[in-house]
Amino acid sequence: MTDLFEAEAASTTTLDMRRLQRQQRRATRRKWTLVLVAVGLVLVSIGGSMALGFVKDTLAGDENVVADYDGVGTGTVTVIVESGQSGADIAKTLYEAGVIASEQAFIEVANKPGSGANQIKPGHYFMARQMKAQYALLYLLDDDRRDVRKITIPEGNRVETYYQKIADLTGFEYADVEKAAADHAAIGLPPEANDNIEGWLFPATYQFNPGVTPTDVLSAMVAKTVQTLESYHVPRDQWLTTLTIASLVEREAKLDEDRPLISGVIHNRLAVGQALELDATVKYVVPSEGPFVTAEDKKVDSPYNTYMYVGLPPGPIAGAGAKSIEAAWTPAVHNYYFYVTVDLWTGETRYAETYPEHLKNVELLNQWYAEHGSSE
Repeated sequence: MTDLFEAEAASTTTLDMRRLQRQQRRATRRKWTLVLVAVGLVLVSIGGSMALGFVKDTLAGDENVVADYDGVGTGTVTVIVESGQSGADIAKTLYEAGVIASEQAFIEVANKPGSGANQIKPGHYFMARQMKAQYALLYLLDDDRRDVRKITIPEGNRVETYYQKIADLTGFEYADVEKAAADHAAIGLPPEANDNIEGWLFPATYQFNPGVTPTDVLSAMVAKTVQTLESYHVPRDQWLTTLTIASLVEREAKLDEDRPLISGVIHNRLAVGQALELDATVKYVVPSEGPFVTAEDKKVDSPYNTYMYVGLPPGPIAGAGAKSIEAAWTPAVHNYYFYVTVDLWTGETRYAETYPEHLKNVELLNQWYAEHGSSE
């Protein structure tokens, strides 16, 4: 009996040990499973954090990238840069026209030192769509990309010549230009002109935007005349006198070096009350071919006939350039009262203090004309 119980006790103990060992193994597996799960969760958490950080960094990078196109674009679009627009205004205009990918791309390029963006002129520009901002800026700095209407007004011509050029430029009729010129308030003709536009249309080259009108052109030319007078500090009460003398100089002088000298002769004659006796003023009322006027021409009764009337004519007889205006206001100081161009090809001019000396110079002209008159 004792051995039997003892046998039963030994057998029971063995079973219990096995059961305990199994429980311990299961507990160990659960422990490592939990550890591994925990480690996995940590790794997932870390990985997720890193991934989130990467995404954030990527998104942040996208926010810092300014949209811009590559290349010079395609097609053609006209962009209008208005006077007084800022760089941001121009960028907006370009973006809305489909020229650039973003306003910021153009602003960044324009703000770079030495970009030249401050040299952009108002006007109509031929651009392309989808241009790199750098190229868009270069187009705006290229005068050849501007859609302009250009007109060149030569020195020494009367208003009729200028009117026709303005009509040709604008596409208006000659009569429309005359009508525009008659509206002195609209074109800014100053009261010093005494309602006579002759001589107040400054000869120069002008550029205008498409759609330019005769009033636009006339206004620019009058404004340029006023600007030139002011640049030489001519007082307003001397504007008409100065322009009148300048127009005489413009018509009489062939060489720039003679302008102040001829102006000096005119001033000297005016100072002593001597008639100017200029062929150019007679030709203003009696137009004729050739360099000279006839005896009959000199008999025309007109305040512009400086053979008949002493002093200056009532106003200018032509459009004078800046050099003639300068010469009129600051004449050469000398004692000459006579001058004559002795070579009509080269413009060589001789000056004299007395009439007998002048007659000798006139003989030089006669000799030259005898040899070259037919070709002149």
